Amino acid sequence: AEPADIQQLESEYLALRASLDEVQDIVTLPRMKEGESQVYQHDLLSPDLDSKVVGQLRSYVHQLSTMYQENPFHNFQHATHVTMSVVKLMSRIVAPDSTDQETPHHPAHNFTYGITSDPLTQFGVLLSALIHDVDH
Repeated sequence: AEPADIQQLESEYLALRASLDEVQDIVTLPRMKEGESQVYQHDLLSPDLDSKVVGQLRSYVHQLSTMYQENPFHNFQHATHVTMSVVKLMSRIVAPDSTDQETPHHPAHNFTYGITSDPLTQFGVLLSALIHDVDH
């Protein structure tokens, strides 16, 4: 390898290493008081959206579906499965104080209100699931 190539690789490695130094193993969220999570919950499956917005979302999702390639795994069907799995996982976070035996209260739920209190965050997570393999 040429010295310039080696210098380029070293430079790229150092830039990557600096980025990795910023990664944290644990992200600390503010603690909520017992039962306070009920105040911040939003229903993922029943948002209050104007019919025009619903139409725009349907059109957008249709456009996304056309961007998936016809291949055995990274296709639109896979994206919908991942999205529905994320809905299920988020519903278990969003309803921590439910009396349902499937989602008993657990102290860890006190640290998840960043997702449960912000509909835009919920939408972003679901959209990410839907588009995660576009054009693969």
